[in-house]
Amino acid sequence: MNGKLIGLGLIAALAVSIIAIISFVGPIDVSTPKKESEFKNWHRSGPFAVNKHEYRIGENIFLAVEGLTAMDVGNAVFVLPNGTTKYIVIPFDGAQKSGFNQYFKPSVSKARNICSTDDIIGDWTVVFQGTQYDPLRFRILNDTIPEEQGNFQRVC
Repeated sequence: MNGKLIGLGLIAALAVSIIAIISFVGPIDVSTPKKESEFKNWHRSGPFAVNKHEYRIGENIFLAVEGLTAMDVGNAVFVLPNGTTKYIVIPFDGAQKSGFNQYFKPSVSKARNICSTDDIIGDWTVVFQGTQYDPLRFRILNDTIPEEQGNFQRVC
């Protein structure tokens, strides 16, 4: 009989302890945490993002695309500071792929008629043809990273 009373007392103490813990601590969330986008702090327009607002000459420009819908089909067009010259065109099709990453390093090029760093310094625009997404803007500063000094001599 004493054993039954001790057992009931332990069960009651355990139940009171659990109720007290839930009351003071609150329920414990055991759900899987929601994954944050690794591009959340990038410069964004819809599913498109570039990693910075300003770049130095010789730095890579990273374009991350995440969450394209099947209706998102077109081209990301990177336009030089002169406002008319396309530097690079990157096609996208959300029906084929909902996301991708791409990078490039703006440079001088005789073939592209980009003769000196003067042609790449300034405010660039990324236009998303075929969509309603707002253009992205970023700036290339008149400052070359040291290891790239010799790669940006006038070519034409």
